[in-house]
Amino acid sequence: MIFEKDYIPQFREADPNGLVGLRGYMNYFQDVATHYMHNLNKGNDVIPEKYGISWMYTKYKLHIIKEADFTDSLHFETWVEKKKTSAVVSQGLCISRNGEDYAYGRLESCLFDKNAGRLTRTEAIDLPKDIAIDRTALTEPFTKISRDMTQMEYRYTHKVCYTDLDKSGHMTNLQYVNLLLNAFDSNFYKSHRITDFEIHYVSQCFEGEEISVYVKEEKEGIRLLGAHEDKSPAVSGNFGFA
Repeated sequence: MIFEKDYIPQFREADPNGLVGLRGYMNYFQDVATHYMHNLNKGNDVIPEKYGISWMYTKYKLHIIKEADFTDSLHFETWVEKKKTSAVVSQGLCISRNGEDYAYGRLESCLFDKNAGRLTRTEAIDLPKDIAIDRTALTEPFTKISRDMTQMEYRYTHKVCYTDLDKSGHMTNLQYVNLLLNAFDSNFYKSHRITDFEIHYVSQCFEGEEISVYVKEEKEGIRLLGAHEDKSPAVSGNFGFA
């Protein structure tokens, strides 16, 4: 089962260069992935109240081929990949325009039982078993991102505020993308175009917490880490550039 949607980009989704890049694509990615589950009546608009369970998005990986202007609509496709386990759900994504791929990626999610305080399987929300298809996301498998802070450079500290929060009361996934992007200023992005991005969510952040961002330049690109006040990791990520 492939979920498809056409969408006209909005100027509010553009980066300072006037084109839709990482930030916009990540928003589209989460929107279409969650819309897929909403259409099955298994989204976070329903299952927390019905089952006491919520989707938790744990990893994203995105490859950007081309940034988008506002001349025409974009076409989104997302699907659930077949996996041996029902504890983790993997979704693929492709963003295109008139048959030309602009970006593609994958995400990983799982289900968290709030009452039990632990992860649970898809059977707990009666997720249909026949939705997964034999189609693999075009991106490479998720990498193991180091959380070692040794020789990482401190950049800044962000205090989690009201507008960072989602329905679950923790900092929403997409705010972490901004958190990592803001480790660099606009002059940096004038000479570095992000082509690859991977982010792993390690532990939740709540209102009033302070999250510090660290960076380290490596051979493959730039590694980033968001850490709690006790230095334990909250989020880790990688940027790759053209």
